[in-house]
Amino acid sequence: MVTDIVGTAEVVGGACLFLLLVYRQVRTGARDAWREVAESQTALAETQTARAEALDAQVKTLIAEVRSLRLENEALRIEVASLRRENSELREHIDNLIGGPRGDSE
Repeated sequence: MVTDIVGTAEVVGGACLFLLLVYRQVRTGARDAWREVAESQTALAETQTARAEALDAQVKTLIAEVRSLRLENEALRIEVASLRRENSELREHIDNLIGGPRGDSE
């Protein structure tokens, strides 16, 4: 009877020790897995932050270029209007030289 109790205690003790070791391995594995996930998320956040900063710089550059092009466009519009006025004046002058509008001489 004592031998049965000792045998049972050895089996139960061995099983408890085995379960304790398995529990520690699972806990360590879970902790390592969570750590890897956290590090991965941190790296992803850093990458996204760097990308956002690069995009912000590109947007600022594009805004400056658009402003410059708008100013250039306005200057060109003024120049075109001036050239149109000059063209109209030259047409009038030519018409007067050849005897009226579109060369009509009566």
